[in-house]
Amino acid sequence: MKVVAVIAKHPGSGQTTVLVNLASGLVRRGYRVLIGELGKSERLRNWLGLNWDGNTILNGNIPDNGKIETRILSSQFGIDLLPLVVEPDGQNTPMRLNWLQELEYDFLLLHPAGSEYYKLPDITAASVIVCTDLSHDNELEELQALEECLQGLGNDNGIDLVLPNKINTKEWDHNSQILFTLADYFGYEKIADPIPH
Repeated sequence: MKVVAVIAKHPGSGQTTVLVNLASGLVRRGYRVLIGELGKSERLRNWLGLNWDGNTILNGNIPDNGKIETRILSSQFGIDLLPLVVEPDGQNTPMRLNWLQELEYDFLLLHPAGSEYYKLPDITAASVIVCTDLSHDNELEELQALEECLQGLGNDNGIDLVLPNKINTKEWDHNSQILFTLADYFGYEKIADPIPH
């Protein structure tokens, strides 16, 4: 199973939109896709046409392989969703999800809310996509900090693609300046083109 994490530092940066579109594209190509919902996301569930059901919560720290299949929600789009909740324990215990590899999916797309992705030491994303907001002046510093956190997880973690998804339409010079600053730091090959051709 290939693991892809889609992360956003700011709400409204397109994390859920990108993740659902990626999942839809993979399903159309014949792949089995499971979204790991780290924390409750109403927007994600709305996209998939699923309701929140407290009975579907699965604590990632305690794998119950016999009951995982019953906790997976299937959407009308052929995309499956597995709700995973990080239980607050005061000790910041890492979540263990390596047992998800046993499920028969081609792709596991992780949808972390906040900093939940940093609590996954035993599952390595093949790709980390970060949706960014060019309207923030400190975007480079925030992404540098995120890159350091990801690299601190080991296993060659790091940002693979920066997706400028939210811009200030009245500040093109500012947008360009931030975009070039990000490209200079991460490399131009890691910056997605914000304007499709």
